[in-house]
Amino acid sequence: MKIKTRFFKQLMSLPELRNIFPHNPIQNVRLNTNCWVRSPTWDFFWLHSGLWLGLIIFAFSNQPALEMFYMVGVFLFWISHRFSSFYIAWGTCSYSSLRSSQPWRFVILPVIIVLSVFVFLFLPENALPISVPVRIFGLLMLDFFWGMHHFAAQHYGILSLFRHRVNHSTTNSFQLTDRFFCWGTGFVLVLFAELLHGASFLQQEQIFPAMPFDWEIEFIPIILNSGTILVIGITAIMIWDALLHNSGLPRMLYILGLGIMVTGAFQLHPFEFLMLWTLQHWITALGLTAQMGGNDIKISMSVKNKLFKKSLFSGNQYQWIILLPLCIISVILTPFFEIEAASSGVRYSELLFPTFMYWLENSSWVPILVGIGLASGFLHYFMDRAVYRFSDSEIRMRAKKLLFS
Repeated sequence: MKIKTRFFKQLMSLPELRNIFPHNPIQNVRLNTNCWVRSPTWDFFWLHSGLWLGLIIFAFSNQPALEMFYMVGVFLFWISHRFSSFYIAWGTCSYSSLRSSQPWRFVILPVIIVLSVFVFLFLPENALPISVPVRIFGLLMLDFFWGMHHFAAQHYGILSLFRHRVNHSTTNSFQLTDRFFCWGTGFVLVLFAELLHGASFLQQEQIFPAMPFDWEIEFIPIILNSGTILVIGITAIMIWDALLHNSGLPRMLYILGLGIMVTGAFQLHPFEFLMLWTLQHWITALGLTAQMGGNDIKISMSVKNKLFKKSLFSGNQYQWIILLPLCIISVILTPFFEIEAASSGVRYSELLFPTFMYWLENSSWVPILVGIGLASGFLHYFMDRAVYRFSDSEIRMRAKKLLFS
């Protein structure tokens, strides 16, 4: 055994082999306790929700209670997540100087986005010879593709955050592979899986034709299983690469969680995958907002008045000052925003408030509510990118201060 070990060490000392195998993962891998955004428990619930949500949804697939679980998530997290980045930009003291120094990004362009939606919807037909239903359909198409890009961008942002947390010098070296993983799996393969299931928005609106019935029975299961194997392989390669470069346990867990979710696109019922895909996105966005907003309040309180250190909301409890109001607002506004939601099945507000939803759907407020829903969605996509634009040094400094205080 000693002879074999000595021979292996001599073999690996050759320059040619060192170039091929530049790292020894057994020696380099360590669990860096400083690479969590906040703590292992907090990160696992909020940022790695794809892991535990994936286990829940796979374990309780085809169970009626699963939809009740999702209904609670819709009321608590859907609209609250939509306003999350807007709150960071406009509700925190730390970003107030950014609003002054970068008015185009935080003031002018958001206003233009909102006004453009309403002008496009309500411009008279003699000025824009397109019917209102067709205009709404065009905006829904834009929302569909921009939303899918937005989901992939969030995954890329979280991976970048973990890279930056563990080793800032490796950030640029992983950009290409992370972009390929997040958009290749989280956009292209997810859309491909939904097309195979016949559940994509493109097929619901008869933009993309459905598969022939005979061909679907014979070949769709094979393609779905092949897609699953492809996702598992890509995920394993990404985790192995992260292991080789010692990029931290949180990054590897997030890669695993994203791999589980995209696997669900091929193996779960389309609606169950929608539960997993959207809940993870909402919870992650809210977790980051609660962390940053809570730290902003803590910093403001400690600077203005030392007495607040002894108040009820101290330390880790500051995040609840942000989280609870956002969730309450979400519960109140969900029925109004579900008018705009293009979803399969019955709207959940119709189950709880049938009379109110019937009145709302048949009122003159419907076009305005649709416009508000679409405009708020576009505004969220834009503001999310503006708030977390780490390529901008000024934004990066403010975001890091709030994330890691």
